[in-house]
Amino acid sequence: MLALLVGGLIQVSRQSQGYDANSNRSLAAQSGVVAEQSNVTASQVRSLMADLQTQDRQALQSSLDTAVQETARQSARVDLAAGSASSDSVPGQLAAVFAERAQSMTDLRGAVDGFLGMQSVPPAGSPATDAGTSQSAASQSALLSATQATNRIAAAGALLSRSDSLYRSVRRSLAAEVGHARLPASVWVSDPQVWQVGTVAAQVDLIATSSTLAPTHYVVLRTVRLNPPALPPPPGASASVSVLSPTSLLGVTVVVGNDGSSAEPRASVRLSLANQTSGATATQVESTALALGASVTLPTASFHVKPGTTYQLTVAVIPPSGQAVTVGTVIQQALQVAPAT
Repeated sequence: MLALLVGGLIQVSRQSQGYDANSNRSLAAQSGVVAEQSNVTASQVRSLMADLQTQDRQALQSSLDTAVQETARQSARVDLAAGSASSDSVPGQLAAVFAERAQSMTDLRGAVDGFLGMQSVPPAGSPATDAGTSQSAASQSALLSATQATNRIAAAGALLSRSDSLYRSVRRSLAAEVGHARLPASVWVSDPQVWQVGTVAAQVDLIATSSTLAPTHYVVLRTVRLNPPALPPPPGASASVSVLSPTSLLGVTVVVGNDGSSAEPRASVRLSLANQTSGATATQVESTALALGASVTLPTASFHVKPGTTYQLTVAVIPPSGQAVTVGTVIQQALQVAPAT
């Protein structure tokens, strides 16, 4: 009986070892693919860190957003491969490696964006691209000082170094355990000096004085719609005057866009309607927050008008500091309200 019991235990142990070996090899196979992807992302981030000050704002923001999105996807894939493993197990530690890399990229982007006053751009099709969220996202928090940005970037580098150390430990553990599973090498911090406070501080100073990273402001008019809309001009009539149906109330709806390199917490448009007979002018100002690259429809401005009267409508962006009045920022149109029948 004792011999049978011992034999059964040995058989169970062998089966368990076989299961563990297969699990380790499966984990290494799935995570190894992600590790190779992580190496590509790491190379891109190293190149970015080497010449931050030579970037323009759009390219820098795009690179940071891409790094955040890619590392988040990589972390999610390894987390799925690790399953419900405990945090102190080999699969749990491997998941922690990629989670720390994803967190470091989020921290790096936050530091650079906070120092330069930039705004991350949500991926196309995400809920954050709707008009309401775009307006709220444009409201920026207080800018980071050079010291704050330096400390946060250096901390992101320290997190990357820790993830590299943990990855090496996990790699050795998998190779030593049953199945002898192999993970490819994966290193983010090839030169620790790059992430030291002194080096980062010098880089932040270069960023602060970079001409290509200086913010540009360019709020433009996308469309101007009238209600009632202009009637089709009769053959041979001048197109310089738009004729409207008889009405006592004119609605003007404007869509503004942000073609600059920074968010606009308060983009404003002045709408003026001048009576060409009396000279009386009515003016309204509509404002909105504009995220980087966003377009927003302003509330409709309403003007009282008289049938049979001609007006001059002027719609103009109130330029934010640093923006000149250029093409696309002012629209003028003569309007004639048709006489009442």
